[in-house]
Amino acid sequence: MEKTGDIYLSHEKGRCVVYWRPVDGSSDLFLCAMDLGVCSSHPHLREMLVELATEIALNRDRAAGDSATFRVREPVVESKAR
Repeated sequence: MEKTGDIYLSHEKGRCVVYWRPVDGSSDLFLCAMDLGVCSSHPHLREMLVELATEIALNRDRAAGDSATFRVREPVVESKAR
Protein backbone atom coordinates (compact mmCIF):
# COMPACT_ATOMS: atom_id res chain seq x y z
CA MET A 1 0.00 0.00 0.00
CA GLU A 2 1.26 3.46 -0.87
CA LYS A 3 0.91 6.51 1.40
CA THR A 4 -1.14 9.24 -0.26
CA GLY A 5 -1.26 11.87 2.46
CA ASP A 6 -1.82 12.80 6.09
CA ILE A 7 -4.91 13.84 8.01
CA TYR A 8 -4.41 16.62 10.56
CA LEU A 9 -6.54 18.73 12.90
CA SER A 10 -6.42 22.50 13.25
CA HIS A 11 -8.24 24.93 15.56
CA GLU A 12 -9.83 27.76 13.57
CA LYS A 13 -12.46 30.30 14.63
CA GLY A 14 -13.92 28.14 17.40
CA ARG A 15 -13.91 24.97 15.32
CA CYS A 16 -11.82 21.83 15.18
CA VAL A 17 -11.11 21.54 11.44
CA VAL A 18 -9.74 18.44 9.74
CA TYR A 19 -7.65 18.58 6.56
CA TRP A 20 -5.93 16.09 4.30
CA ARG A 21 -2.38 16.96 3.17
CA PRO A 22 -1.39 15.06 -0.01
CA VAL A 23 2.18 13.75 -0.24
CA ASP A 24 2.50 15.22 -3.75
CA GLY A 25 2.67 18.74 -2.32
CA SER A 26 -0.67 19.92 -3.70
CA SER A 27 -2.96 22.10 -1.60
CA ASP A 28 -4.48 20.80 1.63
CA LEU A 29 -8.09 19.62 1.28
CA PHE A 30 -10.79 20.46 3.85
CA LEU A 31 -12.53 17.28 5.04
CA CYS A 32 -14.86 18.25 7.91
CA ALA A 33 -15.21 20.35 11.08
CA MET A 34 -16.82 20.38 14.53
CA ASP A 35 -17.42 22.97 17.22
CA LEU A 36 -14.20 23.24 19.25
CA GLY A 37 -15.99 23.18 22.61
CA VAL A 38 -17.78 19.96 21.73
CA CYS A 39 -14.61 18.43 20.29
CA SER A 40 -12.64 19.30 23.46
CA SER A 41 -15.35 18.16 25.89
CA HIS A 42 -16.30 14.87 24.28
CA PRO A 43 -13.34 12.62 23.35
CA HIS A 44 -15.61 10.04 21.70
CA LEU A 45 -16.98 12.71 19.34
CA ARG A 46 -13.45 13.84 18.52
CA GLU A 47 -12.61 10.22 17.66
CA MET A 48 -15.71 10.03 15.45
CA LEU A 49 -14.67 13.28 13.73
CA VAL A 50 -11.30 11.75 12.86
CA GLU A 51 -13.03 8.58 11.62
CA LEU A 52 -15.37 10.67 9.46
CA ALA A 53 -12.38 12.54 8.03
CA THR A 54 -10.72 9.21 7.24
CA GLU A 55 -13.84 8.00 5.42
CA ILE A 56 -13.98 11.23 3.42
CA ALA A 57 -10.29 10.96 2.49
CA LEU A 58 -10.75 7.33 1.40
CA ASN A 59 -13.67 8.23 -0.85
CA ARG A 60 -12.57 11.59 -2.24
CA ASP A 61 -11.75 10.27 -5.73
CA ARG A 62 -14.25 7.41 -5.92
CA ALA A 63 -17.30 7.43 -8.15
CA ALA A 64 -20.73 7.82 -6.54
CA GLY A 65 -21.96 4.44 -5.30
CA ASP A 66 -18.42 3.00 -5.21
CA SER A 67 -17.63 3.80 -1.57
CA ALA A 68 -14.88 2.31 0.55
CA THR A 69 -15.05 2.18 4.32
CA PHE A 70 -12.40 2.39 7.00
CA ARG A 71 -14.54 0.78 9.68
CA VAL A 72 -17.73 -1.23 9.35
CA ARG A 73 -20.32 -0.07 11.89
CA GLU A 74 -23.61 -1.36 13.15
CA PRO A 75 -26.57 0.63 11.82
CA VAL A 76 -27.70 3.47 14.05
CA VAL A 77 -31.07 2.69 15.58
CA GLU A 78 -33.09 5.58 16.89
CA SER A 79 -34.67 5.02 20.27
CA LYS A 80 -37.95 6.68 21.06
CA ALA A 81 -38.02 8.61 24.33
CA ARG A 82 -40.94 7.73 26.57
